[in-house]
Amino acid sequence: MNVIEQAEKVLRDALRAVDGARLHPDVGAGVSPPALVVGVPSLTWEGMCAGPTSARWLVYVVVPADNARAAGRLMELVLRVAAALDAVDDAVVVRADPGTYPASGGDLPAYEIQVDMALGA
Repeated sequence: MNVIEQAEKVLRDALRAVDGARLHPDVGAGVSPPALVVGVPSLTWEGMCAGPTSARWLVYVVVPADNARAAGRLMELVLRVAAALDAVDDAVVVRADPGTYPASGGDLPAYEIQVDMALGA
């Protein structure tokens, strides 16, 4: 397992502990909200390093498209997800942007959480 896969595993382990949402295996998989999806990371190399030194993941928090309750569900769940991610060593939650997540039945309400993480030791 390379350094990127190791870091992603730590993030996924933290997300599995969040009550009230299922962690989905891949961005290409269909989601069943409430759902958490970890995107593919952006990578940064600093200086003369052979491998990447940091990564930026987008973590999607997705809820059902129930217009009467979607916003409240999102705002409550995003705080729990952000706290779980922020508790990971070498990771920091930078921001959470509201939006939608594409699904087969139509776009679903979502938050896109940006998480930056140092890679390697």
